Amino acid sequence: MSLSISSDFRKEISKIGEGFSVNYCYQCGTCSGGCPALRYTKIYNPRRIIEDVLLGFKDKTLKDPVLWLCTMCHACLEACPQGVKVSEILVLLRNLATQVGAFPEHLKAEVSTLLENGLINPGGAAIQRRRQQLGLPDVPKPVVDNIKKVAEETGFIKLTGYTPKEA
Repeated sequence: MSLSISSDFRKEISKIGEGFSVNYCYQCGTCSGGCPALRYTKIYNPRRIIEDVLLGFKDKTLKDPVLWLCTMCHACLEACPQGVKVSEILVLLRNLATQVGAFPEHLKAEVSTLLENGLINPGGAAIQRRRQQLGLPDVPKPVVDNIKKVAEETGFIKLTGYTPKEA
């Protein structure tokens, strides 16, 4: 993959939501210093992702699976001395990555679970039994058809490539 520096991608990100704050980044690395994903994976580095945006490496950034390792804890956003909305920019990048077909396979299973059960982690009989023992109410059953309708109307189904399981 040939990389050439360009300001086009930075300008594109700057026009979307909180993306303008990318222009304030001077690459101090404070965002990486408190990042739990970096601490545990050693391959995820928010400073490098922002650097790739600043340098205009659009294809590299959007197709890199590392983009999806962020836990969205917002530690980077709170720590940044320049007020760069790092986690918000990551959401923008993930949305753009999804639009170009770079939605990760491992998340497609979660999409299927959500659209078939109404919850990503539906819980089982053991969880229900513990809730009863603790005197907690039953978890309400979501209306799956409503979730599917919202997912269809917003384009979520098409973007994620969801296909219903055969009955």
